[in-house]
Amino acid sequence: MRASTTYHWIIKILFLVFLGFPLMPVLKAQSDTLKNPQVGQHVFTPVTYSKLPLITTHFSTHTGIGVSSGLVSNIGDLPVDGLPGEVSFVEMGFAYQQKIREWVAAYVNLAFSARLGIELQSILTQGFSSITSFNIGWHLRLAEGKKSLLSGTVELQNHKGSFTNVLGFVEDLLNDNPNPSLSETVPLLVAATGLRYAYGLSETVGFKASADFAYGETYTRGKYGFSFDGSAGIDINFYPRYSVPVSFVLIYDLTSMPDFVYIEGERSQIIHAKIAYTKASDFNLGIELAYMKYPFNNQEKPVSVMFAALSARYYF
Repeated sequence: MRASTTYHWIIKILFLVFLGFPLMPVLKAQSDTLKNPQVGQHVFTPVTYSKLPLITTHFSTHTGIGVSSGLVSNIGDLPVDGLPGEVSFVEMGFAYQQKIREWVAAYVNLAFSARLGIELQSILTQGFSSITSFNIGWHLRLAEGKKSLLSGTVELQNHKGSFTNVLGFVEDLLNDNPNPSLSETVPLLVAATGLRYAYGLSETVGFKASADFAYGETYTRGKYGFSFDGSAGIDINFYPRYSVPVSFVLIYDLTSMPDFVYIEGERSQIIHAKIAYTKASDFNLGIELAYMKYPFNNQEKPVSVMFAALSARYYF
């Protein structure tokens, strides 16, 4: 375990050094060009899980909570078998992207998420799970048209999953297991690449899409696997034409990325909606809502989850 932890930290330090040297001369001054994310005539609204292809310098943060609906405990012959018991979601994250040239930027993301049973039966079946994620990478402009923009990313992801299995611990005790285990911590190292696309149809309407692919360690020790994320949606900004400083974004997302889905081989379907304030040219503040079908342990099919978050981004 100690050698594995040392290996992960060596990789992160080397990557930080590789990333840091090009940033040093850039920190002296910033570009005077338009700060907000505009493609063609359309100013896009950033959404946490749907990345934009803009090469900008910005800092962003989000904090959110959610709860499942319809989760049923399946615990064999125990008295709570078949009873509903929901799971709460907590999530927060920070991200910084530094523009180096007109065509390239570097970024760092830090996030924490947790899933916790909030009733006895869900505590037994779902326990407590948390993921701490640290991602660092490059963002490169690939192609640009009059109304469109395409970019790509290359990144290294480091995740640390902590899983508390109350039911498994009880079963170990009942079965006289000499080494009962209540919790487990699993570190992951994953390499990923992705594409981001945006099309500004008009001042009011824009479309965007993204696709990410990753390969690396999984939460099953000793196993490696692929994961993916794909999203597409519409962005409506009412401010330029109607002088109403509000935007609305609707996005469909399909993901199996390890910072979001904990169960290997499973995926989650998500519908994101965001309402944001758009009058300012250097920051964006909004409320993000999500409805998702999320895979849980001991469930025959994905369970509905409602999630709400407050997100903000400041452009330098």
